[in-house]
Amino acid sequence: LVLINGKRRHTSALVHLNGSIGRGSTGVDLNAIPLSAIERIEVLRDGAAAQYGSDAIAGVINIVLKSGVTPPTLTLKAGSTTHDDGRLLDGSGNWGFRLGRGSVLLSAEYRDREPTNRAGNDPRDQVRPGDAGNNRVEQPNHHWGDSEEWNAMAFLDATVPLGADDSSFFYAFGGYSRREGSHGGFYRRALDARNWPQIYPLGFLPLIEPDIDDASATAGVRGTRGEWFWDLSGQAGHNRFEFHVADSLNVSLGPAVPPNQTSFYAGALVFQHLLANFDLSRSFEVGLAGPLNVAFGAEARREKYGLEAGEPASYADGGVRDQFGNVAPFGAQVFPGFRPSNEVDASRNSVAAYLDLEGDLHDLLRVGVAGRVENYSDFGSTADGKLTVRLAPHKRFVVRGAVSTGFRAPSLGQIHFSSTATNFINVPGQGLVPFESLTMPVASAPARALGAQDLKPEESLHYSGGLVVNPTDALEMTVDVYRIDIDDRVVLSGNFNQPQVQPLLRPFGANSGRFFTNAIDTETKGIEATATYRFDLSAAGTLRLGAAYSGPLGAETDGPNPYYGTRIVGTIATPPQLAGLEAVLFDRIERRRIECGQPKDSVRLSGDWSRGGWSGLVRASRYGEYCSFTALAQDDQIYDPAWLTDVELAYTRGRLTARAGAQNLFDTLPERNTPVNSFNGIQTYPSHSPFGMNGRFVYGRLTVRF
Repeated sequence: LVLINGKRRHTSALVHLNGSIGRGSTGVDLNAIPLSAIERIEVLRDGAAAQYGSDAIAGVINIVLKSGVTPPTLTLKAGSTTHDDGRLLDGSGNWGFRLGRGSVLLSAEYRDREPTNRAGNDPRDQVRPGDAGNNRVEQPNHHWGDSEEWNAMAFLDATVPLGADDSSFFYAFGGYSRREGSHGGFYRRALDARNWPQIYPLGFLPLIEPDIDDASATAGVRGTRGEWFWDLSGQAGHNRFEFHVADSLNVSLGPAVPPNQTSFYAGALVFQHLLANFDLSRSFEVGLAGPLNVAFGAEARREKYGLEAGEPASYADGGVRDQFGNVAPFGAQVFPGFRPSNEVDASRNSVAAYLDLEGDLHDLLRVGVAGRVENYSDFGSTADGKLTVRLAPHKRFVVRGAVSTGFRAPSLGQIHFSSTATNFINVPGQGLVPFESLTMPVASAPARALGAQDLKPEESLHYSGGLVVNPTDALEMTVDVYRIDIDDRVVLSGNFNQPQVQPLLRPFGANSGRFFTNAIDTETKGIEATATYRFDLSAAGTLRLGAAYSGPLGAETDGPNPYYGTRIVGTIATPPQLAGLEAVLFDRIERRRIECGQPKDSVRLSGDWSRGGWSGLVRASRYGEYCSFTALAQDDQIYDPAWLTDVELAYTRGRLTARAGAQNLFDTLPERNTPVNSFNGIQTYPSHSPFGMNGRFVYGRLTVRF
C-alpha cells in the first residue's frame, strides 16, 4: 500500500499483461510524483491491512511531502550513459511561501530522457530471401533498452490554521503530471507478411507511444478538541493511460497511403477513485504502566474503471490480403486498438471501520491490537486483525514482533479488462482462417464457459519478528525476519487453445482465451538486516557508514524450479472444464517469474562523508542471482550476481551546490542471454535485470537557493 502524507494513493489504470515482473497486477505509479516534492519516505514492514485496508499485505510505504516556508530553489541535472545514448535533462524546483498564518509549498519537475538501445544485430534476411548480410537495413533494427520519455509534473502541499487558537487546521495536497513515452516493438522486416514494402521498403519498427495523465487532490481539516485529535478528509485520484501507435500500419487496409495510415489512436484505460476518511484518537489512563492510546475511524471509497475503444482503423479488418496473397492480420501493428466490444465502464463502492489500541502493559512491554472490517459492493465483506508486541529489556535493546491477517481486493482492471487479438490458423480446405484470441473479463460468457469464477480477495497471514540494538550512540543495528502466506492469489492465466477447449470457445467465434483467476497460494520467507555507524573525524569531517542485507529463508537454489524466498504451495486451482490443463492455467514460465525471477538477495554498502562545504557519497550494491522465464528446462538460465558502484562529489558555497557523479561507475552489464533466450541474439540482456542494461551513467547537477 502506498500513502502520501498518510492518505491512500490511487492506483494506475494499467493492468500489466506482458511478460514482465508483476504480470497481471495493477500498481501505484510512483513515477507520477516529482522527486523534488518528497521530504522523506517511511516504510512499515509489518502487514497493516487491519489498519489501512486493502493492499497492505506486506506493509506500507508513506511518502511525506515537503512543506512549510522555504526560499525558492532550482535544480538542473544533465547526464548521459557512456554508450552514447540515454541523454537526460531534468529541471526541478520548490518554493514555500506564506498564506495567511499558514504556508503553501509548490514543487515542479521537467524531465526529457532519450532512449537507450542494447539490441544486437538481426541476422535474418531483411529485404530479399537468400541474400547475404542484412540487405541494406541499418543495424540494430530492434529496440532493446529504455524508452524515450518526457515528463512534466507539479505538486503542492498547503496548511492553514483555522481560528485564533490554532487548535484546528485546513490542509490540502496533490498534483498533476503529464508524461509521454515511445518504445519500439519487434521489427517488421520488408519480407514479413505484416508489412507492405510499398509503404516501408526496408521494413519498419512500430512504436508504442503512451500518454499518461495523472491527477490527485486531498483536502481536509484536522485538530484537537479537549483530549481528542480528529481528522476529516476527502480525496480524488485520476489516472488515464492512452495508447498511441506510430510508424506502423494495418496490413488489412492495403498498401496505399491513404487509405492506409501509419499512426493510430488505439484506445485508453481510465481509473478514478473518491475517498472520504474520518479518524479520532486520544489517550486514556486505565491503570496500565502508561496511557492507552485509542484510535478509530471510518472510510468510504468509490472506484471507477473505464476502457475506451480506439479509432476504427486501429482494429478494423479492411479485407485486403497480405503481400503473399494470404489473409492479412488486421489492426495496428504492435498494438491493435481496443474494439467497441472491449469497452467497459465499471465501478464499485466500499466502506470500512477500524479500531487500534496500543499501550504499555509493563514498563518494558508495549502491546498493540487492531481490527478492521470492510465491505465491497462487488465481492462482500472482510475482517482482519493485528497483534504487535514490543519488549525493551534495556534502552539499547528492543525485541519486536507482529502477527496479522490481511487482504488485497482484486482491482477493477483485473475484473473487467478485455482485449481481442486475431490469430490465423491453417484450416484444411480453407487456408488461413482468422480466429479471435480473447483476454476475457471473468463474468463474460466465454470465460464462464471455461469455468472462470468471480474473483475473490487475496487473503494473507503475516508473521514478523526482529531486534533493534544500539550498542553505542553512534551504532544502530536491526534484524527482522518475516513470513507471508497468501491464499487465492490473483494471476493471469495462460492462453487456452487446446483441442478440449475448442468446443467451448467456438460459439463465441474464438479459438483462444485467457482470464484472471485466484489460482495459486504462495509462501514468502525472508530476513532483513541493517547497520549504521557515525564517525566524528574532528577536523576531517563526519563519516556515516551504512550496510543493509535482504535475503530469503528456506530458498531452493538447485533443481529445475529454484525459488528465492517465495514459492508456490499446494495445487493449482483449476476449473473442471480445464481438467488436465493446470500447466496452462499457470505454466512453468509464470512459476519461474514468481519464484526466481527477482534477485535471490541484495546487499547495500554506503559511505557518506561531509566536511565544511564538501561532501561525498560512495554506494556499492550487490544483486543476487535470478532466473530466466523459460518454458523448457533445457533452456533455463541462471544469471550471475553483480556488484554496482555509485559515486558522487558535491561542493556548497553560499547559495550554490554543485554535484558530479556516476551511477554504475564500472559499467557493469547483466550476464548475456544465451542464444536460445535472445531471439537470434537480438535481445542481448535479460529485460528483467534488476539494474537494467544501460551501463555507466554520468551526470552533473547544480542547485541554486534564492
